[in-house]
Amino acid sequence: MLYRAINGDSSSAGVERREDPGPPPHAPHQPPPPRYEGPPTPCPARVEYATPVFARNYQGVWRYVVQIPYEGYFTQTVEVTRCMQSRCHYLDGGCLSSPRWVSLLVAELHYPGAAATPAPAPQPADFQWRSCTTPAPPPRPRPRRTAPQPADFQDYQQYLQKRAGQPSDATSTEKPAHCDGHDELGCYQVRLYYDWFLVPGSCKCWRPDYFARYVRRRHSTTEL
Repeated sequence: MLYRAINGDSSSAGVERREDPGPPPHAPHQPPPPRYEGPPTPCPARVEYATPVFARNYQGVWRYVVQIPYEGYFTQTVEVTRCMQSRCHYLDGGCLSSPRWVSLLVAELHYPGAAATPAPAPQPADFQWRSCTTPAPPPRPRPRRTAPQPADFQDYQQYLQKRAGQPSDATSTEKPAHCDGHDELGCYQVRLYYDWFLVPGSCKCWRPDYFARYVRRRHSTTEL
């Protein structure tokens, strides 16, 4: 078509030049789309990592968590989730961490010579531990002379024989117990086993009635 126009072809006379007309002079101004600035979740949370030394198990009993960062490099790290706010975004409710189960290797002292002696938690001086957090160590309980549990058949049988005043034949023939060490209470053995703990898990939005009931119950137990 351009070749014909240069050569003076009459058929190219009807060709018009097209240009972009552009926006109309009085076009209404459209506001930009709304920009989202809120959190991507109703309950934002913060994740922390701790290496506990003393911790309460699911029964509320203090346990000594095994942490050996130098001898063998055996450490146990727990992921703890904390809610950053108490109210939920976009929803009517409150933010609360959902607990989850964690299994940790713990250590305790057992005294084979003293029947029904509660195993106290080992002190930090007995082993070399290290922790990211420094919780207050629980008080070391004193041994109490109470009846042993029936599940411990040997100790329970010796306890009944002592109460009845009968001589124990097993004490004269049995071999001396193995001792891992001695302290003011006598011979002790170090026992290692896995125990269960509850730690704060994912942060979720709970209904207002459940959240209010939980907070009210927690405050009442704290006051007691």
